[in-house]
Amino acid sequence: MLELYDKVRKEIVGRDRELLRILSALEAKKHLLLEGPPGTSKSTILRTITRLSNIPFYLLEGNIDLTPAKLVGHFNPAEVISDNYKPEYFNKGPLTKAMEEGGFLYIEEFNRMPADATNVLLVAMEEGEINIPRYGKVVAKPGFTVICAQNPLDDVGTLRVSRAFLDRVCRIKLDYQSEEEEIKIVEERTGTKNKDLIKLAVKLARETRDHPDLKLGVSIRGPIDMVQIAEKMLRLDLDEREALLDSMMLAFSGKVWLDELSEKSQEEVLEEIFNQIYTPTGATKKKVSLELIRKEKN
Repeated sequence: MLELYDKVRKEIVGRDRELLRILSALEAKKHLLLEGPPGTSKSTILRTITRLSNIPFYLLEGNIDLTPAKLVGHFNPAEVISDNYKPEYFNKGPLTKAMEEGGFLYIEEFNRMPADATNVLLVAMEEGEINIPRYGKVVAKPGFTVICAQNPLDDVGTLRVSRAFLDRVCRIKLDYQSEEEEIKIVEERTGTKNKDLIKLAVKLARETRDHPDLKLGVSIRGPIDMVQIAEKMLRLDLDEREALLDSMMLAFSGKVWLDELSEKSQEEVLEEIFNQIYTPTGATKKKVSLELIRKEKN
């Protein structure tokens, strides 16, 4: 496990303690519930672990339309009509594939899954096997693991997670990373050398998470998008403030979640944050120093 831990750490920024917890739980053959807001590297960590370990990985989006048949699989109607029920006519679902291959079944937005699909999942987790009519018994190979993820702040279209499920998993909470770690992530993902622009984008994103008018702020995807857009805009002869504010609006406005009691719009809240953080180059009292490197026009 320590060897894998060292390999994963080289590809994931920070998260040392969370990685140790996740790997320890997996080594102990436990199913997991990862809880945290969007953009906290839940799927990135799991993809990295499975890739480095050569473990099959199946990703499933939890929603109200996820039926047991979509989870387990179904027979092809045309082939059944022409040639009766045969195992080779069964289209395996992600749960069946993960069980037969000893892989990971990762379910995002788990708290949106309907109860009948969750019950099928519970049987597989508890018994290590399921019975599929006309296909037969599916016995999980060693390594089969169910890993679910949910955003605890999301209450639109979500369902209450049953105690029966919580009793069968180990819960690991992931929160936003430190400012220094987020700066490093944006730098790696964007490839930009403009460190002041990265610092500004990360600072703005982190401010959205504490603003009283926002129920949910921007994840790390926000500053990544802002930096990439701003670099394009700053190649033009635009006003610096206007280019940066527009980049922020494009990158952030669809990602923030406005509080129901707020009387402001997303744009008003974001501009308020921008005005608090951004100070033009050359100002005496700088909140964030932004010495922009203008690139040559395309």
